[in-house]
Amino acid sequence: MSEKILVHVDDQPVELFRGMQAKHALISVDQSLYKAAEAGEIWLEDESGFRLGLEGALHDGARICIRRKKMK
Repeated sequence: MSEKILVHVDDQPVELFRGMQAKHALISVDQSLYKAAEAGEIWLEDESGFRLGLEGALHDGARICIRRKKMK
């Protein structure tokens, strides 16, 4: 079993160590995404459309979709 997994944040591939969480994938792409998620400006969904918490577990091939609040 490999120590690393490949996940996608939107369409960007991210290689992480097995056991890392959704927040680590965001940080790997851009620290500001993690801060936006903590502030509630964005949220995450898995490839099936279910909400994913920042501590959410990841598996090889997982896809994370970033959703942004609509501005009024």
